[in-house]
Amino acid sequence: MLKSFINLNNKKISIDSVLLINLTFAFFPISFILGNLIVNLNIVLFCILGIFHLKSKILTTKYNLPIKIIFLLFFAIFFSTSLSFIKFLYIEGYEYTHLTRLVKSIIFFRYFLMLIIIYLLSEHNIINFKYLFGSAAASTLIVALDVIYQYIFGFNLIGLESVGHHNSGFFGDEHISGGYIQNFSFFLLLFLTFVLRNKGNLRFILTTIIICIIGTSIMLSGNKMPLILFLFGLLIAFLFDNKLRKVIPVGLLCLFVLFKFILSSDTTFKDKYSSFYISVKHTFGIFNLEPTLKNDSEKNYEEQESSTITKKKSQKPSWHNKKIIFLNDRTYQTRLLLTALDTWKPNKIFGNGIKSFRMDCYKLQDIYAEKREIKDLIDKNPVYEYNFTEAYLESKKNRLCSTHPHNYYFEILTEAGIVGLFITLMIASLFVVFILKNFKFFKGNNIENFILLAATISLILGLFPLKSSGSFFTTYSAAYITLISSIILSYKKRLPTNKK
Repeated sequence: MLKSFINLNNKKISIDSVLLINLTFAFFPISFILGNLIVNLNIVLFCILGIFHLKSKILTTKYNLPIKIIFLLFFAIFFSTSLSFIKFLYIEGYEYTHLTRLVKSIIFFRYFLMLIIIYLLSEHNIINFKYLFGSAAASTLIVALDVIYQYIFGFNLIGLESVGHHNSGFFGDEHISGGYIQNFSFFLLLFLTFVLRNKGNLRFILTTIIICIIGTSIMLSGNKMPLILFLFGLLIAFLFDNKLRKVIPVGLLCLFVLFKFILSSDTTFKDKYSSFYISVKHTFGIFNLEPTLKNDSEKNYEEQESSTITKKKSQKPSWHNKKIIFLNDRTYQTRLLLTALDTWKPNKIFGNGIKSFRMDCYKLQDIYAEKREIKDLIDKNPVYEYNFTEAYLESKKNRLCSTHPHNYYFEILTEAGIVGLFITLMIASLFVVFILKNFKFFKGNNIENFILLAATISLILGLFPLKSSGSFFTTYSAAYITLISSIILSYKKRLPTNKK
């Protein structure tokens, strides 16, 4: 009898710990709202609980090819940072920041640990993705409604006020509410589609309303790129899922009507999105025109056109010198990307190590400034020309410094080199092959199909190469990408094509 009592207690403890793991896992979408500290604490707690359950399985399991390649990416980041640290230690001189970067490259492995724990817990049927599915859907809806509420009343549900044209809701001074909504928007959309899968008319109406709520809230958040990505995601969902083929066009039509109404009644948002359109057009436009105003030829083009929109001047520019340019080096984003290429060139193979861009770009900026001063000196006094080499006189223009290049792929290139970018492209190729091989599975009507489709669309949008992004190595970005990637890796073995 005593033995039965002990077994019963052990079973109770096991059930409670499994529930705790699932609750901790489902808490991730909420932790992103509460900030990086809570995200990191959640990762630590989840990993501890996972290690407690899996124990030696973490080391004895034979991992598949995608996980091995992902590990290579983490190792490449650590290796490049180690090389950078050795270089500064023995050649250029030691600084505390270099040791900090090396430690960060080691701590960065926590995301790989998080990924394999999710993968193994799923493989042993300990983790249930339904909890995360519901949590992500509910969190997204609450944040979206809060942003709309803040736009209407000037403050959100907990009293935080709008900042300019940004309505960040629960995120306060961090203007990322639109990005958060976009990141989990398809979990909300597909969760509703699954719950109402047997209720045709009601599902059609509510899904249309949800599309409008998501799109409108992203627009009102003041975040422009997430809005474009959400619209692009709707196109992907239209292609992948037959159940959304009818509702998405209607949802888009209603959404554009709402956009038109908001833009016509709010000049601030109208000017904001008009200037964004101009910026995109002259960054990636086929015909990139270089105008000159007859009365003021020295002003920058973007300032002229933005001023024309906001102040509604009647004067129009006279256009000349039409050019076909893919990237205009006068725009903010392109200047960052060009600076990223400059910082990458000294260490093309392995890169400069984690979080190196913020230091290297300022060093380059100082060098370019010095070269320009010398060039100006020579222009004024030709006698000095013989004292300097031609290589030293080369001066770069249109460069810009920031904490990171605002593009995941350029950031990996600068900080992990060609090796890191090549590994990243290998992972992307495996992801594309996975989608093509399992395209029919996305059209299924089970909850597994809906969760996998939501994760797949989210990862495509999250890693879209042309978007302006945060830093790949920040807590928010790395944790989100790891979370979504782990769902796809975990479901990979459950697909019909992988069953023996």
